[in-house]
Amino acid sequence: MMMYVILTAALIIAAVIIYGAVSRRKIYKKVDRLEQWKTKIANQPVAEEISKVKGLTMSGQTEEKFEEWRKEWDEILASYLPDIEEALFDIEEWANKYRFRKSNELLESVETQLQDIDSHILAIFNEVEELIHSEEENRTGITETQGKFDSIQEFISQNRLSLGGTARMFESKMNDLRDLFALFHEETEAGNYMKANQILKDLNEKLIETEENVKSVPALLVDVESELPEECNEVEKGMEEMEQAGYELSHFDFRYQLEEFHSEFPLLSKAVADLELERVKDRIQEIRDYFEHIYQTLEKEVEARRFVEVQALEVREEINRLETQLNELQIECEKVKMSYRIPEEENERQKKAENGMEETLKNWNVFKDMYDFRKQSFTSLKEKLEALKKELNSLDKDIRSSKEKLYMLRKDELKALETLKTLRRQLLQDRMKLERSLLPRVPSLLLNEVDASEERLEAAASALEEVPVEMGRVNAAVEDAEYHVKRVHQELRTTLEQARLAERAIQHGNKYRSQSLSIDEALLKAEDHFRKGYYDEAVNTAIAALEQKEPNVLENISGRY
Repeated sequence: MMMYVILTAALIIAAVIIYGAVSRRKIYKKVDRLEQWKTKIANQPVAEEISKVKGLTMSGQTEEKFEEWRKEWDEILASYLPDIEEALFDIEEWANKYRFRKSNELLESVETQLQDIDSHILAIFNEVEELIHSEEENRTGITETQGKFDSIQEFISQNRLSLGGTARMFESKMNDLRDLFALFHEETEAGNYMKANQILKDLNEKLIETEENVKSVPALLVDVESELPEECNEVEKGMEEMEQAGYELSHFDFRYQLEEFHSEFPLLSKAVADLELERVKDRIQEIRDYFEHIYQTLEKEVEARRFVEVQALEVREEINRLETQLNELQIECEKVKMSYRIPEEENERQKKAENGMEETLKNWNVFKDMYDFRKQSFTSLKEKLEALKKELNSLDKDIRSSKEKLYMLRKDELKALETLKTLRRQLLQDRMKLERSLLPRVPSLLLNEVDASEERLEAAASALEEVPVEMGRVNAAVEDAEYHVKRVHQELRTTLEQARLAERAIQHGNKYRSQSLSIDEALLKAEDHFRKGYYDEAVNTAIAALEQKEPNVLENISGRY
């Protein structure tokens, strides 16, 4: 037990020693890394970078920045880095005393300080670069900016008349820009290069805007004072010529809108003088779009007139033709009603056609009145004429359909008569075949089918003789008669085949009568079935008995005879 305790204690001590050694090694590595980082910071060429600004005018903003950066760098070297050096020694001492938690806390604090110093140095470098770049940009950019200013000034001077009332406003703006130039030079001489750089950027933006505006004003003034009014007059002149040619344009609001434009042009000219240029540009585009809308509408009106003048005559002729067709249909319908019962849906179709013709005539009269007295534009008249043509097309289909239906009624009657004639002939042939068959007895089922067929044929014939003929009932009666006649034909064929097979079986089995009492008795029973007209039973009885001697007797007698 004692050995176990000693061994356990030894293991714990060893583990503590190993843990301590590993932890110290990790801390030492971190300290070395931070020491290298500190040394790298101390070797940064911050002083050299700051000294770059000495070539600039050392006053104002430049002087302030130089002193600020130098002071910050001196503080880093004289205060922050020594404090970090001392902290790194303390970390190693805490590690040697197994105060690992305290050591790690200090390590985190030192790393944070080094990161802050790095960021601060980077900010100094960036500010130095910005200041130097601003000075270079100012020195090279001011020449280009001055050239742009002089170019705009020259344009204003040379185009004063074409600028109209805006010339004074642009001159005022140029004077304001001169003040900015003066301010730029003042800030530059005072060493405030970054402020001067911002003034230079503002100058360039204002010059770009002014140049764009000053060069767009002449064209805008030409638009609102000359081109648009002239185009407005041209549109009005074109409308007058069309009205003289027989077009009625009062249905459109073009004249009112054009008068509004004439009143608006002076206002747009004033807006240009007030330099409300974007609003004027948008309005000019809207006016031009409206002119284009007028042109397109008038072109459609010309095309619509051609369409109306050609199609109106064709529509009138089509109406006359369909009126004649409808009258003929009504006459034909009255004739057919004397012999046939016309289906209700067909009567509805004809009524629809009559109402459609009445409605179409009303619409035509409305169209003609509008056309004769120019109560609507040709574009609207074209739409009405197209609607009339659709109505006529639908009406034509209804009339054609009704004519075909009347023809089909007569055609169905002839077909029904021919079908009944064929069925009577078939039934007569089957009756004659039955009489010639010399069967000892006809099965009652076959006789019933013959009687039923004759009754159905008579019923169909009676339906055809009714006045007026109702073809729906006729067709149903003919179909019923046809079904029963076919049943007779099939039943007769089956009966005759079974009767012949029964005779063959009995005749074939006669040779076995003397050999087998059971076969003899079965054949006697089959003969009895045959005489009574039970031919299926006769066949089954005879075949069942003969299969005792000949298993394939049915195949033998079927093929032999």
